[in-house]
Amino acid sequence: MGAERKNFNDLTTSGESCLTSLSRLYLLSGEPTVNPEWILVDAVTAVEVHVDRTIEALVADSGISSLLVGGAFLSRYAEEMSRTWDARYEWLADGFEVKMRGEKAQQDFQVLVECRNAIVHGSGHLTRRQRSSLGKFIQLRKQLKSVLDIDVHGTVIVFSRNSARVSLRVASSFVHGFDRTVLESPQMQGPQPAQHLLHHKGQTADNRTQS
Repeated sequence: MGAERKNFNDLTTSGESCLTSLSRLYLLSGEPTVNPEWILVDAVTAVEVHVDRTIEALVADSGISSLLVGGAFLSRYAEEMSRTWDARYEWLADGFEVKMRGEKAQQDFQVLVECRNAIVHGSGHLTRRQRSSLGKFIQLRKQLKSVLDIDVHGTVIVFSRNSARVSLRVASSFVHGFDRTVLESPQMQGPQPAQHLLHHKGQTADNRTQS
């Protein structure tokens, strides 16, 4: 994990905080008494919190809430922005030109989300939705193995010794890719980027690039 923590100028303040949380989980994952399922669930939660914080910051700095119609829009639809991962990606892409869907980091992270759903909603079994068709079941089983080193016995997910730490690396890669996309977005490249997403007070897109 430490080697994956690239130049902090490629991270938002929220992203740096998220990676710190993931690093703590990485240390815990080496403890024999720690349940790897708990590590994976907490990793996905940490990334969700980070992405939601970033969306809130982008919305706040867009100025939309200062308009009467914008305030009414947000009061009605704000919760919809973070209801599902599909909703997050749609709002980010349509509202801020932050496009992550289809990137390898996003695809791998989606496998992590699916595994979290199996743990939380299926009590460690693939959920009814995840096995609603044979094709979907086979594809997810292959993805769990290739991306997270997790096997599926029947419908039960089975962690290997490495699965927890592999999951944390997937989460970390997503955070790096997401933050880089956010910082390269039009709103952050403009004359007044969302300052509280940056590491240094007053730091702009220009001197981020030069540093």
